[in-house]
Amino acid sequence: MKLRALLGACGLTLVALLALVAPAGASTTAHSTAAKAAALSRLSHNTYTAADLALLRTDRTLAVSVPDPAAVTTGVTQGRTVDAAARLAAKTAGSCGWWVDVWYKQKSLLGSTIYVWHHKVVYCKTTNKITKWQNRYDYLSSEQSIVQVRRLTVNQKSATGSYSAWSHLQRHLEYCVVKYGCYANTYPWSKITIKANGTYTYTGKAH
Repeated sequence: MKLRALLGACGLTLVALLALVAPAGASTTAHSTAAKAAALSRLSHNTYTAADLALLRTDRTLAVSVPDPAAVTTGVTQGRTVDAAARLAAKTAGSCGWWVDVWYKQKSLLGSTIYVWHHKVVYCKTTNKITKWQNRYDYLSSEQSIVQVRRLTVNQKSATGSYSAWSHLQRHLEYCVVKYGCYANTYPWSKITIKANGTYTYTGKAH
């Protein structure tokens, strides 16, 4: 009887200990998730701290898809493509197929590429004026699956017929990750000014 009583007491003690340990683990996980969610929120509102970034970097699965505010690069390429469309347009608009492609690259807290957003213009010109917009559009390259493409928030252009012309595009992108949902929005934009002598200038921002 004493042995049964002792075993019973031990069994009850073990059950009690397990009951205490399990909720503690669940509580710790919930606290960690809440802390990361709060850090993501501050990052999205540009009120983050160095501690927030350090916390997010501890979760490599998450950090690979979280934008690093200090890791944005930009670049531009230009050239001329003489295809069927350019040859057709050239019959009435001068020299066609000229293009400029401005891009912004956003990297994650671990250095991986989250997306590259492009704004590209294709146009016709003579030696003294821009004669025609052949095309104006934006697109993404190297994008992660977390990037959800939303609408164009700005789509403006100048008229042609002068020495220079400009195109302005801005795209709404949203970050959506497993467990944390859609937690932030970003609005990359650029304004490209082209000139009849073949040069260009641009301004813009990735977020």
